[in-house]
Amino acid sequence: MKLMAKLCLALALLITLPGAARADQWGRDDRFDRRDRMRMRAELRREVREAVRWARRDSYYYRRDAVREARRAILEAQRDARRQIQRAMRDAYRRDWHWRN
Repeated sequence: MKLMAKLCLALALLITLPGAARADQWGRDDRFDRRDRMRMRAELRREVREAVRWARRDSYYYRRDAVREARRAILEAQRDARRQIQRAMRDAYRRDWHWRN
């Protein structure tokens, strides 16, 4: 036999033998097992999809609450800074006024 014929025969055996061996292993009852496994896999996918959906929704709420708290903190800091500036200006004006007299 030529080299190319040997390679083709070996390739054909590699492709067909696992299929033939597998065909002997599966019986009628195995089909039901496969269906159960497919059902379980689909149920797991649904549960995971639902869990991801809830996690995304929860992360939106957590992110929104964090942004609100940060905005409140910024506004409070700005308010405090404004009050300090006003207090400093008021004190400076009072001292300046009294100093001129």
